[in-house]
Amino acid sequence: MNERPKLRFNCYLLREGTTSAQEALRPQYRLAGNSAMTEIQPTAGAPEGCTAFFSSKTDGVPPWSRSLADVFPSLNDVKSISHRLILFLPVGDRMFAVCFGYGSSALEWSTIEPNFGLRFASRSYNTAALNEIRSRRIDPSARTQSVQIPNRTGIRDFDVELEGEFVRRMVGELDGEFNFPDLGAVVATDSIAFKTETDLSEVHRVLKQMLHVVTDNAAREDLRFIDALEPLRSKDGLTVELEKLLVQQLFQERATKQSEPQDEDVASLDPFILSFAPPDDLTIENVHAIRVKRGDDVGLLTEMRIEALLEAVSDFSGSFGRSALKDIKVMAIDSDGNPASQSTPLKNWLIFEAGSEEKRYLLTLGKWFALAENYARQLDEDLAGIEDVTRHLNLADWIKSADDDDKYGEGDYNITASDGRSDIVCLDKKTLTSMGSQIEACDLFHRDGYLIHVKKYSNSQTLSHLFSQGFVSAQILTDDIDYRRAFIEKVRDLDPSMEPVAESAPTKVVYAIAVEGKKAIPQDLPTFSKVNLRGFVRKLRRMQVTPTVARIQMR
Repeated sequence: MNERPKLRFNCYLLREGTTSAQEALRPQYRLAGNSAMTEIQPTAGAPEGCTAFFSSKTDGVPPWSRSLADVFPSLNDVKSISHRLILFLPVGDRMFAVCFGYGSSALEWSTIEPNFGLRFASRSYNTAALNEIRSRRIDPSARTQSVQIPNRTGIRDFDVELEGEFVRRMVGELDGEFNFPDLGAVVATDSIAFKTETDLSEVHRVLKQMLHVVTDNAAREDLRFIDALEPLRSKDGLTVELEKLLVQQLFQERATKQSEPQDEDVASLDPFILSFAPPDDLTIENVHAIRVKRGDDVGLLTEMRIEALLEAVSDFSGSFGRSALKDIKVMAIDSDGNPASQSTPLKNWLIFEAGSEEKRYLLTLGKWFALAENYARQLDEDLAGIEDVTRHLNLADWIKSADDDDKYGEGDYNITASDGRSDIVCLDKKTLTSMGSQIEACDLFHRDGYLIHVKKYSNSQTLSHLFSQGFVSAQILTDDIDYRRAFIEKVRDLDPSMEPVAESAPTKVVYAIAVEGKKAIPQDLPTFSKVNLRGFVRKLRRMQVTPTVARIQMR
């Protein structure tokens, strides 16, 4: 008997409580809508409860046909036709929407269970057999990465850190311990896509097992951050309150009274990050300016910074409520003055994080997430194990300039912090050569062997460079003999009595972070900074170097 042909099935899990196919369709595609899809009844061979909706649409004349019709007259008859097919397949007490053609565009997204495909991937992928990862860093850098490797490889070979990333898409093979047929490369996004024979009973069996995997298994260690981001519904009351909080933080005194959060727990959240960042599909080198528009008001940004955004909307009339996140449209403009992106809501261009000791919430690419409590708790427990040497080092306060904060930078602070102290020498800006690169060993070097790296923290910057700098300098001091000799010589020139201490370096690395108010280090850092710090702490410990933190009071 001939095998049935294989198709790629792209399957979305509907949210709990969504049992009606009509509810899962956007209003215009429902039976009473102006673009109603036609319900198709299956034969007795389909799984019980399975139904399908189909529609075709003539989209007009393709531009290439119109342009070439004078040369090839027969092209006058060419029309673009799009097809939509959605199979609604009950699985246990849940329902899947299986989409073909443009079917997914007809779904009501509020009824879709977000991250189902990625949650399945985080539990079942063979992390030694991946093909593609697309993700976005949840910090002010908003770095987007897309890595594809045609020949399956391990996640470590991708040389990417997925913790602190909003993972958008993964492609890979399933681990052999799961009882699935040969599905080939499985694509995970909000949906799950796999290739199998066109036997709906087999598709039903596969989806039933996938649902059990997500329900009954924990995420793999390398992929657990995927599971730590719990998507929030766009119309949920919590999301509404968070957007009010965002408006208050963004527009300050120009925010409307009505946009103040009514939920006391949300109103009391501390902001950690507020940054302006482009969507994933924007190629930065094509951007000459960013246009922001609300009604007849138009402003231009020449820099992708939150300060530039506020300057651009400063002349807009009226105040700003929660609706401004949707009503203000943002578009990238190229050097010829043409659109370099679609015009999309302001919310899609913002990175925001706010939280308390109990909760953390994040916004990126227009989507809100809650950080899973068990993940946040484990992260804080891990960071609590880092030695705090604030009292031991007794570093000077960081006194901001009265008229201009930028006039007093890290270099000025490092000079002040070492001035008059016999136990600290300043190595800031005293770079040494390693493999042709100029690298600082540290900002300050302490008589007890502490390599002190200093960074001022504010809501608009990342600490990634600080954490990386501490690890890289320790690694070079360990591996590069010439660099190590130059370091010892530099310390001896500054204070001969500290030469023996320099000879034993690196033994201790200090991440010294200057903060305002009563912020605690590292507990009150943004989520990604905490994740990043934990990663570098683990790397330092593997090198037999002791990682520590110190808090600098900024006033």
